[in-house]
Amino acid sequence: MNSYFRAIGFSKLKNKIEQNTLVKTALKEGADRREIEVGADTRLIQVFYNIGNGFGLSVVSEGNSSGMIMVDNSFPYCIGEYYTSQSDIQIEGHTDTEAYSGVSDDFNLGMTLIYKLQNVVDYVRNTWLNDYYKSPQKVKFGALSLNGRILYGVHLDHISLPYEKQPISNKERRNLIAKARSGDAGALEELTIDDMDTYSLVNKRIKEEDLFTVVDTYFIPYGIDNEHYSILGVIKKFTKITNAFSDEMVYNLSVLCNDLYINVVINSLDLEGEPAVGRRFKGIIWLQGQVQFR
Repeated sequence: MNSYFRAIGFSKLKNKIEQNTLVKTALKEGADRREIEVGADTRLIQVFYNIGNGFGLSVVSEGNSSGMIMVDNSFPYCIGEYYTSQSDIQIEGHTDTEAYSGVSDDFNLGMTLIYKLQNVVDYVRNTWLNDYYKSPQKVKFGALSLNGRILYGVHLDHISLPYEKQPISNKERRNLIAKARSGDAGALEELTIDDMDTYSLVNKRIKEEDLFTVVDTYFIPYGIDNEHYSILGVIKKFTKITNAFSDEMVYNLSVLCNDLYINVVINSLDLEGEPAVGRRFKGIIWLQGQVQFR
């Protein structure tokens, strides 16, 4: 059973039998239904069943002209609010089910992101109907979390940082990363020097300051699962929603982490502290993405 059903307010699901009951409800009542013909008398169907503001349950299945449906897989989801430009988006299929992972380079983070593809049918349609194909460049990032904590924010404008020179801005860093990837040795050298300066500064400050004062935000791969990350980001806005089925309280947090916007949904039972705009969210997330194919 997918443990992330807990994140969207189903902490009391005991087994796959109860999960399948929820899946049947989603197939019956889901308003966002997407289909495409993938073979003789075979259609791929994906239903998005919205449970709260921006999150719910998605079911991927196959159907035929007789009305028979076979569920392939289901997963809880959180839809991101903002499109983010990504470089070199690739989609990789899973071998045992109709599920896919997105892989793209994010210059804000300076790393390659791997995330669960949410809009499966959109990708399959894009693959089959090459007449309107173009390389995707934008993704809405959402995430689910089973473990989170609220930290106070850091007011950087009140902190005097002992830089001998001004640090590279995020915009400059993105440009330098793009140049370095194309073979610019000067850009690579400048990035290396800036990283060394940052490392030296952190070593000096960590002796007298708390770690989470020195480190404002971070985004780090977590564990052996490719789509999981440990993040620390600033809460820009949030909503508190009651799951109508379970009466459990769920938070949808809009988090800014290294110039990357991610919507994180977490059960209030798993969140330590009270969220507020300007405070920070620290936790482990399962990253998902809705790729813009058209």
